[in-house]
Amino acid sequence: MFLNIDKKILLFTVFIYINVFSTLAQSQVKIDSLLQLLKTEITDKEKVDIYNSIAFQYSSTDSTKTFSYANQAINLSKQLNYIEGISDAHYNINQAIMKLEHSDKEFNIYQKTKYANGRAKAYNDLALTYKKKGEYAMAIEHFTKVLKIEDSLGNKKDIAFCYSNIGQAHARLGNYTKALDYNFKALELFKELNNKNGLFTGYNNMGIINVYQSNYSSALEYFIKASKINDEIGSKRKTIVSLSNIGFIYETLGDYDLALEYYFKSLKISESTKNQSSIPVDYLNIGNIYFEQGDNTKAIAYSFKSLKIAKDLNIKGIMISNYCLIGEIYLNQKKYKEALKYLKNGLSLSQEIGEQSSSTIVMNTIGEIEFELKNYQQAKEYLIKSITIGQEIGFSTSVKSALYGLVKVEKALGNHKAALESYERYHAIYDSILGKEKSKQLSQLQVQYETEKKEQEIKSLAQQASIQSLELKQANFNKTIFGVISVILLLVGLVLYLVNRQKRLALKQRAQDIEQNLLRVQMNPHFIFNAMTSIQDYMNQGDAKKASLYLVKFSKLIRQVLDNSRSEFISLDQEVNMLDNYLSIQNLKRDHPFTFKIEVEDGLISEEIAIPPMFAQPFVENAIEHGVTSLKEGATIHIHFSMEGDHLVLKILDNGSGIEEAMKIKRKDHVSHAIKITEERIDLYRKMRKKKIAFNIQDLSQGTQVTFNLPFQYL
Repeated sequence: MFLNIDKKILLFTVFIYINVFSTLAQSQVKIDSLLQLLKTEITDKEKVDIYNSIAFQYSSTDSTKTFSYANQAINLSKQLNYIEGISDAHYNINQAIMKLEHSDKEFNIYQKTKYANGRAKAYNDLALTYKKKGEYAMAIEHFTKVLKIEDSLGNKKDIAFCYSNIGQAHARLGNYTKALDYNFKALELFKELNNKNGLFTGYNNMGIINVYQSNYSSALEYFIKASKINDEIGSKRKTIVSLSNIGFIYETLGDYDLALEYYFKSLKISESTKNQSSIPVDYLNIGNIYFEQGDNTKAIAYSFKSLKIAKDLNIKGIMISNYCLIGEIYLNQKKYKEALKYLKNGLSLSQEIGEQSSSTIVMNTIGEIEFELKNYQQAKEYLIKSITIGQEIGFSTSVKSALYGLVKVEKALGNHKAALESYERYHAIYDSILGKEKSKQLSQLQVQYETEKKEQEIKSLAQQASIQSLELKQANFNKTIFGVISVILLLVGLVLYLVNRQKRLALKQRAQDIEQNLLRVQMNPHFIFNAMTSIQDYMNQGDAKKASLYLVKFSKLIRQVLDNSRSEFISLDQEVNMLDNYLSIQNLKRDHPFTFKIEVEDGLISEEIAIPPMFAQPFVENAIEHGVTSLKEGATIHIHFSMEGDHLVLKILDNGSGIEEAMKIKRKDHVSHAIKITEERIDLYRKMRKKKIAFNIQDLSQGTQVTFNLPFQYL
């Protein structure tokens, strides 16, 4: 066959990016909240920003809705001469379809402003578009421009990710020395910033570069480092990536049983976490192993399972890889007609999304089939096109495979001179990327791998023998000492157990008391009465739709409060949803309604993070009842969740009268009570979790800001 390492690189490239797919559920919560904001009294400029926010949320799941909301933003921005609004709309369209013309439009608009961050974003989008099209040299040129701007702004985190992107592009061009250099720079900055997510990405990228160089031993070391970093992070999605990467190394080294073990571990976690974007990748990897082992029945079964899910989720990269694998399986079975059908589907999809490296690999396989069918002219056309694209994007291994096939085709056509020229070109590339030295290095790595494995086994056996000998010599002495120490330890342990048990019971009782107090603060009779009265008013007015809507919200809120009050931790998603319901109901029939906004920082995956419930609610109620209630217009409440270093930060801001003024009015006891309960909860979490929890209330020139450093854990 013409195809060898190219197919492995294609499959490997697919599961490098398992973690990039966002879940629709998380986006939908934000979209619903934004749609609610559109119904409130806001300025036209604020409407533009909301249209763009909704378009961005849909950019990875529904391009039609992205276009719809982005175009609404563009039309309204033109009326307002709001240049940044127009540019952001083109950015969102570009995120949905990654077309160069939209990146250019976005860039040209930002050029009209002095907004440095905007220009950096536009250059970055152009670079990502070029990278997606396989034009890596142009991608590097634009990433370098981003780097220059971020360097002038001193944004170290963005600089680090820029180094990482440049390194990846150099790796795809085969400039491995430069790729390693840029990734080392990225790693140094991530270490300085103690950015564990960045370190995980950096180590993975180093592993990927070593895979491209066939340095599998070094690649494995970096993938293991990334896995250890994730032990600190505790992300199951990153665990899936690590297991897949390590499985790929063992697959490449020919240890298919061990590779299959890692891929099934990854699948088990994917299924337990219902990670729909990684399950088809796991199926694909397992199917590929069975294909390597010669079990075509299992291989095609897993590949079809992967393809079905990928189609449902519209994950085109995984669809392409499955088309390629299924085509190869049929080719292996000499079912050429079926093979061509799936490979041409893969080629069409690769060309549709502009993934040129995938296109060349599929063209090579189609060329091979046409050769087997003796359609030499068609085979030649596919192979020449593959060579042309491969040379343009610097994909040397694919060019080498195509040239090898072209030698056979030219021979079959009787073009011996052309066959000789193709062979010379093939041999030149072969020497440059593999050659005798590379083959020797690979053999040495395999020998070293097996040798180290055996040495470790021998060392382990020797250590066990030494330990057993030592234990045998000291057995009699140990029996006497053990008896005495056991009695002492038993007594000490019993005392410690009773003391700790008493402390735990006291903490548990205190937690229950605080829970009951918190529940009373949340669901006070005044709030329940107002909500039910407002719903009754809608019913009396004949507005059954609104009455039904708010009755559902109210019943859902009651259930959420009761359920969450019994849980030590709930997902950030649940907390946001509960606050949204609470604020919507609080706004019912108010003489002077307020606007509210609940934000989760970009990059913070709310369903992966769990926090203690209801820290925000007492202060949100204070912000409503004692902060903004006196404002006749323009009252706003802003709730913001973000990650700062290793801390999850919650901020509650209002533009009302301020906490000091609130403390003077008639419900002063309620404000103090909310603060006291919160302080008790913080003290309890400090004792139970042994962690510092910061808490601060700040009087602003206009309003109040409450800030927490919340305890959290990864789900």
